[in-house]
Amino acid sequence: MKHSEAWGTALILLAAPCAWAYQAINEAYWAGAREGMLLYIGIPADSIANWFLIAALLSGAVGLLLLVPALIGRIHRKVPRRIVGWTTGVAAVAAVPYFGLMFLFAALGAFGIGDAVKITAADGQSVLVTQDGFDGDTVDIYTQHDELHYKRVRSAPEISGWPRVKDQNCRLDSAGDELRLICGEKRLVVEEEEPA
Repeated sequence: MKHSEAWGTALILLAAPCAWAYQAINEAYWAGAREGMLLYIGIPADSIANWFLIAALLSGAVGLLLLVPALIGRIHRKVPRRIVGWTTGVAAVAAVPYFGLMFLFAALGAFGIGDAVKITAADGQSVLVTQDGFDGDTVDIYTQHDELHYKRVRSAPEISGWPRVKDQNCRLDSAGDELRLICGEKRLVVEEEEPA
């Protein structure tokens, strides 16, 4: 076994658990999202899942680049080797746009196209404020539901736009059962919205 074959095999074997981790975390994230929950592990879990997807795509692609030519080179007859080589090359060229788009969207998700700001009160209660990454007009507030999940309680158009929430130096005050989010001059009571 050549060095390139060994490295190619190792990288493909590394891609498999990365793809599995992406799938598992992504499923957990969307299972919570269907119930109005946000899975948060220091950062939103969909960002973590996308990092695993990037690792799987890169290690799988490099592994295939190292392994496939070495395996094609093992075909002794000239005509079958060329047919397999050309067919593999055409398939690789056809797959590049698909994997390029997957990589682009995974990178956007990994780096986050929005903001998620965790704000903690003096008594340890915390809220998570999310803001979309485009024009910043969608802001949602989540309260802590359990160790890893935050439950959406309301939208907050009062603090949307510019400056972004992460730049507003917000703080959280708790008075009894009531949480108040203070961002600059704006004060919001963090309570569940009435259903429409």
